[in-house]
Amino acid sequence: MAPINNMKNANFPVDNEGRTYHVGVKHNEVANRIITVGDPKRAYKIAEHLDSTVFKHESKRGFTTITGTYKGTPVSLIAIGMGTPMADMMVREVREVVSGPIIMIRFGSCGGIGENSRVGLMAVAKDGAVNVCRNYDYFAPMYSGTAPEATSTEGPYLVSKICPSDVQLSELLYSSLSDCLGKDAVITGLNATADSFYSSQGRQDPGFNDHNSDLIDTIRKKYPNCETLEMESHMLLHLARCATFHTPQASIRATACAMVFADRKTNAFIAPETVHELEAKASRAILDALVACPMK
Repeated sequence: MAPINNMKNANFPVDNEGRTYHVGVKHNEVANRIITVGDPKRAYKIAEHLDSTVFKHESKRGFTTITGTYKGTPVSLIAIGMGTPMADMMVREVREVVSGPIIMIRFGSCGGIGENSRVGLMAVAKDGAVNVCRNYDYFAPMYSGTAPEATSTEGPYLVSKICPSDVQLSELLYSSLSDCLGKDAVITGLNATADSFYSSQGRQDPGFNDHNSDLIDTIRKKYPNCETLEMESHMLLHLARCATFHTPQASIRATACAMVFADRKTNAFIAPETVHELEAKASRAILDALVACPMK
């Protein structure tokens, strides 16, 4: 990232070379086909499958971008860290520097909350994603030392309507992962994207009054097909739909998949060796789906 004194346009900061403020990329450095991950180490592992690499950049804001080709097709791998704010900055800044349609797949990790989700499976968000956020106003009485009212019209957490994933891209992703890992190793369903790792995912923390002991049950009651819980996918799908609605000729088509790291029902957690094996196999399958999907 360039020094702040080189930046211009406070509304959408770019430097004198046209590099964006957070991701630190400019035109011709990011491909139209993108895999986004959280962990930069995962991005570098996926990059081992590329034919060649023509661009690498690690920004001071925590984004890692790798661009190269896979089976002769330009692709980019972008690691964003964690959370919807990072996903928001990545999608918007990539849209700024990439001309034409974009195809984007998230490859992350998640907790399993559904009947079919087990540690070590791959989950594809074919049914889209919902957002789960802390309802700050519900907790407002605590600011003056009183407890929230149980009769509040809105609960302590808000669960949004479903934002759909791209149908064709999701089908290609599911098919490619199933061919690679076996159909028994891949599940589909709805994803829930939380605005925090702890409270908005129903984790119990004795240090805070979070009113979240029944949150996972609440999510599942509203959406019985919800299988996974993480922190990024809904923002990706939401912005893809908003961008496409605004400028159809520069559409963003997006879907997401994730390795089930934790079973929130049993508290089981994935073994490191399983992660290593699953990442290696799934990476190539996701790349195959990415380059197989036609641009519209």
